[in-house]
Parts: sequence; C-alpha cells; structure tokens
Amino acid sequence: MRIDKFFSEIGMFSRKECAEKLKKGMITVNGVVVKKGDFKVDENLDEVCFNGAPVLYKKYAYILVNKPTGVVSATEDGRDKTVVDLLPDNMRKLNLFPCGRLDKDTVGLVILTNDGVSAHNALSPKRHVEKKYYFEVADPYLDEDILAIEGGLQLADGYETKPCKIERKDQTSGYITLTEGKYHEIKRLFGARRNKIVFLERISFSKIQLGDLPRGEWRKLTDEEEKIFTGKI
Repeated sequence: MRIDKFFSEIGMFSRKECAEKLKKGMITVNGVVVKKGDFKVDENLDEVCFNGAPVLYKKYAYILVNKPTGVVSATEDGRDKTVVDLLPDNMRKLNLFPCGRLDKDTVGLVILTNDGVSAHNALSPKRHVEKKYYFEVADPYLDEDILAIEGGLQLADGYETKPCKIERKDQTSGYITLTEGKYHEIKRLFGARRNKIVFLERISFSKIQLGDLPRGEWRKLTDEEEKIFTGKI
C-alpha cells in the first residue's frame, strides 16, 4: 500500500495533506524518513510513525457525531445536510454510513462506520442494545403513563412495543431507555398516551456516551468504545 493511501484510508490526512507532511520529514517507516507518497508500506508489518508517534492502520473507522436538528441520518440527500456532511473532506472518503437513524428533528448521538457487519450486529434485536434518550413533552405525564409505556404498548398499527425504562426528571421531561428502535417509536409511545414529544436527544448507545461533545461536532470512538460497538466486550 502507498504511504499516502495508508494515511488517507485511516482518515488521518488527505493525500494532499500527506504529501505536505512527507516533504517536511514528519513521517517515518521503520525509523527511516519517507519523502514520497508512492512509498510502499505493509500496513500489517511496518512501523509507521508521524512526528515520532506510532500510527496504527485500522481497516474500519468508527465515528461518533452529535447530530443537530435539521440534519438527516443518511449518507447523501438532495435537499438537506446529512450527518456525513458534518465530517471533514478526508473523512467523507471513507464510505461511512450511520448505524441506525435519528429523525430529522431529533438530536444527539449517531455512530458512523464503514464496518457493515458490526453495524448490522449492533442493531440486531438479538443483542438488545440499550439506547437512552432525554425527552421533553408538551404536557405533564403521570405515573400511570410511565407504567403503561414501560410495560409495552400496542400502537395504532397493531405493533406491540417491548418493555422500556423511564426515569422522570420533572413533570414534562425525563429519560427513556429502549432496546429497539422502531420508526418514531418514542413519539408514538407518548402519542398513545395523548402527549407530544417536543424535544428528543439520544445520549447513549450501549455504554457509549455522548458526553459533552458539542452539537454538530464529531470524534473517533476510543479503543474501548470500539470493542463495545463491535461486540468484543
């Protein structure tokens, strides 16, 4: 593999940016300074360093995005900005796609990856991956609403939702944790109780937390988070 392709594929530099780093002598392979982008490297055996720090080649990328309202969970859209559009140019070339979807007006945690197998497994009902949301509703909700929603409801189309968990924050807000992700499920759950969701934010996916990442920003998953997402722990 070419050294510039190596850095491009892991999303660290574009090939143009890599060429600039090479000219400055900032990249070494097995301790030797490399100057040309077509230098061949074995991504599995050679030690590649940038500014003296080892750089590991990873076949797949795992990115966490804090999706703003008005942005769609898709790879491309003819009308609206997508979660992929929030990434820099070099990251957009990695063929990333969102693992699951958030509604256009729902904000918060979205994981982007090019690892199709792990994404499929993470969304599989068999894994029962918990997704936690902060919500606000138009009208106060009662204890009987919590009991009804937590126990599972039959929606208007006949679908019976799985049990979930609600933690009340105050009369019109709280946290809800689901192990499934049916279309507009949270909105439909509260709609079945004659209430309306006015704000919804996903704050965690399994043990992966949104944390204090600013809205519209992104970061790579940590090594531990990657293991959680891929089911290795």
